Amino acid sequence: MLRDEIRDLLSNDPFEPFRIKLVNGDNHDVFDAQTVALQEVTLTIATTDQNWYILPIDKINSIESLIADFHTELHRHG
Repeated sequence: MLRDEIRDLLSNDPFEPFRIKLVNGDNHDVFDAQTVALQEVTLTIATTDQNWYILPIDKINSIESLIADFHTELHRHG
């Protein structure tokens, strides 16, 4: 079910950024769908600093919208 929700978020047009919150308290922000690979049981995120995060889908606690944060970043950086 969560995998389907993530797939839907990644395919939204226009894309809306979101935050993935893990059960251990870590957060990962997704600002570009092209930096994410969704597999059967994992989600891989590539970051701008050339790191990769492989997240087990069953360790995701929640997903929240970052649309307000995204617009603030755009406004701040033009």
